[in-house]
Amino acid sequence: MALRLPTHLESFIPPPTEQVQQRRPWQGTLTLTFMNNAQGTYQDVYVTAAETDGENRMELWPRRLYVYLGARRVAHNDVKAWVKRYNPPICALMPDKHPDPATNAANQANFANLSRLLLDNQIVAMAPWNAPDSLPGAGIMIYPTSTSVSLLVGAIFLSGPFPEFAVYQQSSRTNPPNVTPGQTSQQVPDLLSACGTTAKVAHRFSVLVSVWTRLWSLPRVLS
Repeated sequence: MALRLPTHLESFIPPPTEQVQQRRPWQGTLTLTFMNNAQGTYQDVYVTAAETDGENRMELWPRRLYVYLGARRVAHNDVKAWVKRYNPPICALMPDKHPDPATNAANQANFANLSRLLLDNQIVAMAPWNAPDSLPGAGIMIYPTSTSVSLLVGAIFLSGPFPEFAVYQQSSRTNPPNVTPGQTSQQVPDLLSACGTTAKVAHRFSVLVSVWTRLWSLPRVLS
């Protein structure tokens, strides 16, 4: 039996031609890239991105995005003020779920560690598109929230450049090589210097990279 809304409620439901189509979220890999001159250390984090504001064009996004940590400290309140002023499209980034408990826990921890790293050091991360034919803009600028380490915010640049404060060191290679197991934090001292970290933060970063490196001993079932 068909159900019909009471007549006085029908005005709240827009006609089909005016209803907003719900876009599918993007699911892919963020490959965290820690540069030291021409070489680097890499770590995959598997994420889901949901469109929250503006036109994100997620159907054009590559399945893998290489993420570079900012080389300049910038107060996150200033980042939020810039986003509010210039109003780029926004997405929410969350750790992807996996049925294997160990793999899921490791991915959740890596995502949370990235969020803490950005928050503690007051830096942003950049994920360039590297796809000029379909996405001529800069990419995604990623910054944390102060309320949850399981959520990151992405400001989308589909056609324009990143803001001036979003400075990062990128490899000369468009696609970095596969991660080699056993790479350690000794390969990324320039990043610590660029971020202006203290000894305490440097120690936290060293532990973080060590945790990320150990993830490579788990089955790569999410890629």
